[in-house]
Amino acid sequence: MTKDEYVKTLEKIAADNSVDAKHDDYYDGYFGGLKKAIGLAGKLEEPKKVVIPQFVDDWIEKAKVYYGDEIDPMIIAYWIGNHVGSSESHYEWMKNIYNQKLLLNAIANGYEVEKEPKYRVKLPGMIGDNGQQYISKSMDDKLFACAYRDYLEQEFTKEELDEFPNWVQQLEFEEVEDD
Repeated sequence: MTKDEYVKTLEKIAADNSVDAKHDDYYDGYFGGLKKAIGLAGKLEEPKKVVIPQFVDDWIEKAKVYYGDEIDPMIIAYWIGNHVGSSESHYEWMKNIYNQKLLLNAIANGYEVEKEPKYRVKLPGMIGDNGQQYISKSMDDKLFACAYRDYLEQEFTKEELDEFPNWVQQLEFEEVEDD
């Protein structure tokens, strides 16, 4: 339940019971307590969303597809525990107790997906009339040189760069700033 939902619930309880209220010390105390609770609840801070890697988000989404979107957080944790085996490339992540707690917090309180850094690959000495040339990738996975264009695939994760030919690994990578 979010803070706003909690406040609305308290306000509804107060509104629903105000009709039946007798003006005596009991109801004065009751409504005074509700007003105080509403005031304190309004000051609560929402839990901070944790940041998880993309592969953990993928696990959570697979569990939701398997069981249906709105499911109990413990069922998600159970599914991940049963379906993420040692054959999974990120299995080691789950062995860390801190990461297990992070996963439970993410499921219970919401999360954001960690932005993976992206890089452009500069082609040294290749500066054309339109500027510095970078490695670009065509739709059929062929590499070519081109100045920066936001509509071209020119930004790559480390994982993607590792799949490029060896000669690309020798070039300078320029980290792309997030907008």
